[in-house]
Amino acid sequence: MSNCSVFFPGYTAGEDAYSEIEAICLPYGTKAVVIGGKTAMEKTRDYLLEATQKSSVKIMDFIWYKGEAAFEYAEELQQLEVVKEADMIFCVGGGKAIDCAKLVADHLKKPYFTFPTIASTCACISALGIYYNTNHVFRDFFRVERPPVHVFISTRVIAEAPEVYLWAGIGDGMSKEAEVKFSARGKETELTLSEQAGVAMSSCCTEPLLKYGLQAMEDCRRNRPSQAIEQVALDIFINTGMVSNMVDSHKYNTNLAHALFNSMTMLHQVEERHRHGEVVSYGTLVLLTLDKQYDLLERFFEFYKGMNLPTRLADIEVSVEELDPVLEAAVKKYDLDYIPYEITPDMIRAAIMELEEFNLRKIA
Repeated sequence: MSNCSVFFPGYTAGEDAYSEIEAICLPYGTKAVVIGGKTAMEKTRDYLLEATQKSSVKIMDFIWYKGEAAFEYAEELQQLEVVKEADMIFCVGGGKAIDCAKLVADHLKKPYFTFPTIASTCACISALGIYYNTNHVFRDFFRVERPPVHVFISTRVIAEAPEVYLWAGIGDGMSKEAEVKFSARGKETELTLSEQAGVAMSSCCTEPLLKYGLQAMEDCRRNRPSQAIEQVALDIFINTGMVSNMVDSHKYNTNLAHALFNSMTMLHQVEERHRHGEVVSYGTLVLLTLDKQYDLLERFFEFYKGMNLPTRLADIEVSVEELDPVLEAAVKKYDLDYIPYEITPDMIRAAIMELEEFNLRKIA
């Protein structure tokens, strides 16, 4: 018998989410240091200072995370005296900035709070981080001891960010339910209580995107905080993030959509010009096609067309002739370690070609 610990971060969402800083953070001390991205700190600095102006919680400094979620940079940051003296760490920015900052907090055993500025990943609530070498090449996944104490989601900040980040976040979020349920199929008796809850919660990850996604994109283009942006942000941050926290990330959190993305990064055009969530969203259509979930494929396809998410190889600048090494690499990714039946490169290729035909039928 083994011990199992699951932690559920709190969250505050809305235009004035930062106004809750004192009420939430004061039990953990009075000295906070902000670690984040340059643009993210520039966009939130006034909001954070305004929120803490009359508070007992004071911000001691704003520190750039050095531009990459790297173990080396986290080690450098944790040696700074102002970081050592802080009672808590405010992690501000997108996925890489937050992942780097929460690693600093984990090393120093300090409580940390996250302030996502773009709705592109669930890094702000997940204990799992994606880490790179200082030359920006992927290095490893690492799970810190605990997720954040609390997440502050300012819909005003999210609405003011470029809409491409929200677009990519929606694309990534569309994979969660499909991949989690596919990975866990046939393993129901092996799931822990937490994993059972995570698989069940994945059912909550798709509908909010289908319902609010298009309106959220329009509101973001107009830099207008709205219910649609709030619902989509909560889905990307909270729903998908809590699923990641509750299931074993090396078993049930990803599958074919992420395996395809991870292998397609060997193609320079994908690595240079296409976002993670964009390519993952295409991989989700491939998964649905391969698994013959045609009803979902129809729903996802129609939504993708309205969102301008990719539905065919040409949309991500990939040719059929480039597929062989990609597919050989995909089946070796850890994402496919847990599958309900064997998946071969030929099966993925057949699904891709079937999806290409599906696109042609839709155009006709």
